[in-house]
Amino acid sequence: MNYQQYLDKYSLKAEEYTYMEMLASAVSHEIEDSAFAFVGTGLPLLAACLAQQTHAKNITIILEAGTVGPQIEHLPLSIADPRAAYKASTLSTLVDAFGTIASRGYCTIGVLGAAECDMYGNLNSTAMGSYWASGVSDTGKGPDVRFTGSGGANSIASLADKVIVMMVHEKRRFPERVSYLTTPAGMRGGEGETRFDYGLFRGGNVVVISDLCKMRPDPETGILYVAEIFPGAEEAEIKENTGWDIDTSRAVKAEEPTSSELELLRMKVDPSRLYLGRAKKK
Repeated sequence: MNYQQYLDKYSLKAEEYTYMEMLASAVSHEIEDSAFAFVGTGLPLLAACLAQQTHAKNITIILEAGTVGPQIEHLPLSIADPRAAYKASTLSTLVDAFGTIASRGYCTIGVLGAAECDMYGNLNSTAMGSYWASGVSDTGKGPDVRFTGSGGANSIASLADKVIVMMVHEKRRFPERVSYLTTPAGMRGGEGETRFDYGLFRGGNVVVISDLCKMRPDPETGILYVAEIFPGAEEAEIKENTGWDIDTSRAVKAEEPTSSELELLRMKVDPSRLYLGRAKKK
């Protein structure tokens, strides 16, 4: 199938892009060449594969299950999918991924998602409401919502030099403070409460990428501000969907996907549109 046939099949246009294609491009631009990148399946892997096909040909992709350095030809459905092992340097275990690689300082980039992200870049993927079960809770009530938990997110954020966070931009997902601090991806808090005050001597460099914008921490306060606004998004929409008075005064227009990036995403990275075909929920 040539590119034009592909476009016709999925009712796409060469010069236009979808929500997921924009996000994949935006995340890929944050992955530097020669990075050791801990990524999960879905959008993180889409972005990593695009980066590997374009500006970051020397990145080492690491999956939590222990796969190191694959050249992804067919998108895996999980971190343990055998398709993730193609041309890998090492097929090992979760213990090696975190103990041998991350703990020794070889986690330069981590790509994470969460249910909540606060003004400092702290993430919650554990629970909303009380953490404890009703039988041992002070209130006699258990969590309002129990999420999937940390997985490797806390370890990655605690050990990585840079963390890329991906979120849907809704006010309930961007509170001033997270309900439960699962993962300190950014500075954790203000002076005296930073990640360094609590013994996390690496990291603090975070970029939060939502479906509306890119946010980065202010170098003085550590509080997230809007650095780039995606095409079609408005400052008022971002402010309305953020739980603190977020600074948009420094924002510039985000770089759009190039035609070559779109063709690579469509023809090489995810030709079946397994992830690219997902529609925006809002």
